[in-house]
Amino acid sequence: MLDVGRLAAGGPAFVSFQREGRGTPVLLLHGFASDASDDWVGTGWFDALMAAGFDVIAPDLRGHGQSVKSDDPADYRLDALAGDVAALCDRCWGDLRFSLVGYSMGAHVAMSVALASGDRVASLVLGGMGDRIAATVGLAPEFVDALDPEDDRPPDRRELPSYAVRFRQHAASRPFNDLAVLAACLRGQSGVFDLGCLSAVTAPTLVMVGEQDKLAGAPYRVAALFPRGVGETVPDVNHASALADRNFRKRAVAHLTHISAAIIT
Repeated sequence: MLDVGRLAAGGPAFVSFQREGRGTPVLLLHGFASDASDDWVGTGWFDALMAAGFDVIAPDLRGHGQSVKSDDPADYRLDALAGDVAALCDRCWGDLRFSLVGYSMGAHVAMSVALASGDRVASLVLGGMGDRIAATVGLAPEFVDALDPEDDRPPDRRELPSYAVRFRQHAASRPFNDLAVLAACLRGQSGVFDLGCLSAVTAPTLVMVGEQDKLAGAPYRVAALFPRGVGETVPDVNHASALADRNFRKRAVAHLTHISAAIIT
């Protein structure tokens, strides 16, 4: 656990994190309604990166996993999550440069960290981040409605679309998830991401999306926003299955390894 300051209404804020391996620093940021274990340990990312010579850290972002949980949307603004990540990097790596891998919500956080940290970010991998969601932080209103108790939903939204129902079932199936907290998280993140700022991110950036990812959209226009951006799609992968896909993981690790070798030499 790492103390990262105070919540909006008072009380301590802390994040839980896992760390393994030795070598070049790399930070992994999970998606919404997931956590570090589900996205990175159980899918083989930790083992693959450790084998490739990385010092791997994966936090549970606030509101998720074993990190601090609050029902105040103000605690989940994107700058608050990015600040937690910056504090964790300072604590574990001092002023060393590090690479970032973010998936879906974690990709938005990774972009924010890259903008704030400047030259400290050696390379960047944005997974599940395409042109349909890049400019919009958070999810559509029906996802928030799905997380609220039925009696609290607006009258015109009592009947949820099937994909929102499946989303609620998925979120509820994770043992550390609190649906009210996740709803607050979505409300706190709702906003527009200033994509024009990404031209200031000089780190080599891989934007990668599953070919069947209807939520994220295509990666190419997002990759073009970065001076050193590359967009790729991975066949037979959707938003839910990407992190468990071996080819998706191999491409990300190859990007990180190539940049790491270039820095060392």
